[in-house]
Amino acid sequence: MSRDKRPKKADTSYHEGHAQPVSPVGTRYSTKMSNVFGESGYLQSILDVEAESALAISSLYPKKIPREDAMRIRGAASVRHVTPESVRRIERQKTRHEMAAIVRALSAKSGSAGRHVHYTMTSADATETAKALQLKRGLSILIETAETLRDSCISASLRWKGITAIMRTHGQHAIPASFGFPFAFFAHSLQKSIDRLDHDMESCVEGKLSGAIGTYDVSADEGLNGPEIEKALAKRLGLKMSSVSMQVPPRENIAFIISDISILCGRFETIAQYIRTLKRSEILELMERPDIGTIGSSAMPHKDVYGNPFIEERIISIARTVRGFAATALESVASEDMRDLSASLSDKVIIPESFVLADYSGRLLDNVIRRLEAVPKSIRRNLRMAGGAVAAQRIMSRLVAKGMDRQHARELSSRSARKALENGADYLDMMLHDKELMRFITEEEARELADVERYTGLSRELVSRNARKLRRHKQ
Repeated sequence: MSRDKRPKKADTSYHEGHAQPVSPVGTRYSTKMSNVFGESGYLQSILDVEAESALAISSLYPKKIPREDAMRIRGAASVRHVTPESVRRIERQKTRHEMAAIVRALSAKSGSAGRHVHYTMTSADATETAKALQLKRGLSILIETAETLRDSCISASLRWKGITAIMRTHGQHAIPASFGFPFAFFAHSLQKSIDRLDHDMESCVEGKLSGAIGTYDVSADEGLNGPEIEKALAKRLGLKMSSVSMQVPPRENIAFIISDISILCGRFETIAQYIRTLKRSEILELMERPDIGTIGSSAMPHKDVYGNPFIEERIISIARTVRGFAATALESVASEDMRDLSASLSDKVIIPESFVLADYSGRLLDNVIRRLEAVPKSIRRNLRMAGGAVAAQRIMSRLVAKGMDRQHARELSSRSARKALENGADYLDMMLHDKELMRFITEEEARELADVERYTGLSRELVSRNARKLRRHKQ
C-alpha cells in the first residue's frame, strides 16, 4: 500500500465539537479544588515546572540557559499565553502528543528563548512533577476542609454535651450517653484522617527531573550535574524529589493518597448516615430546618417542613464512588518495563475527581452540622421508650459486685427487662416486684440504678477531654 493511501493515524486528541464535560464533578460538585485539578490548573502546573526547570538550570549553568532567556520562558509560562485551546489545537493538528504540544506552544510564546524549553527533560519530568504540585496543593485544601469539619464536630459535641440520649448499636437501643459523645468520636476519627493526609503530603508527593528512565542521561551527557539541577528545582517548587525513579516516581504514592482520601470519605459517609438516621421521622432527635422556598419533594408538600436528607445521601453516594477510585489506584501500582501508559486515563480521572468530590463532600457535611438542631423532646421520649430497661446492665454489674454469679445476675436483670419491654411497663416497677432480685439490692439502690439520666459513664468527661486534646493538636 502506498504511503499516501494508508489510513490516517487515529486522532486520539481532544475534539472541539466534543468540548462539553460529561462528568458532573467539574460542574455540579465543583469547589475551589477545581482550580487545582481543572484543565487550566493542570496546564499551569506543567508550565510552572517547565519555567522553573529553566530557571534552575540557569542558576547553575548560565551559559547553557542565560538568565534573560529563563526569565522570558517564565513570563510566557502562563495559561493566559499558552491556553488549553491552543494546546489542544496543536495536539490535534500536528503532534498527536499532549506534552509535545505544550512544549511547542510554550516555545512559540517564548521567542528566541524557546529553544531552551524542556531542556534535558522527558515528558514525565514535567507531567509527574506537575502532578506532585497538584497533589500538594490539593492535599493542603483537603486537610483544611477536614480540619474545619473536625472543629464543627467538636463544637457540636460540646453544644450537646449536657443532654442525655440513648445510644444505638445494630439499630437497637444500647445504653445512654451524652448526646454530644458521637460527635466527639467523629472529631477524633477525622483527626486520624488528617494525620494520614499530612503524612501522605510528606512521604507520597514526589516530583522528578531525571530524564527518560531516571538516570539523568541528557544532563550527564551535556556535562551537567543532574541531581543538583533537580535539587534546585525542588527548592524552587517547594517539592520533594524522588531519590530514585524509573521514568516516574513509585506508583504506590498515588495508591496511598487515593486510598486515604477514600477512607476520609468513608468517615464522611458514617457521619452523614448517623445524622440521616437521627433525622428519621420516628426518631427525630436531630433536625435541620430547610430554608424558606426549599422543596423537599416534588410530589409531597409536607416534606418541605423537614425535607428529605438529600445532602446526607449525596455524601454517602460520593463515598461509594471514591472507594471505587481507590480500587483503581491499587490496580495502577504495577506497570510494565520502566513505564507504560496503563495508568494514563485512570490518573486523569481518579486523581482530580477524588480530590474534588472529597472536598465538596466535606464542605457539604460541615454546612449540615453547623445547621443541625437537637430536638430535646424526641431525645427524652426515645431515652425512656424502653421504660428504663436499658439500665439492666447496671443491675447485673451491681449484683456481680455483691458476689452473685454473673450468669445468675444476668438472668435476674434480663427477666425484669423482658417483662418491661414485652408489657410496655416500667423497668423499675418490674424490679421492685421481683422478690428474688430485691433480696440482693435495696429499693433505694434499685431506684438509683434505674435512673437512666444518670447512666452516662464518662461520656461527658470524654467529650471535654477530646475537645481539649484536639484543640492542643491544632495549635
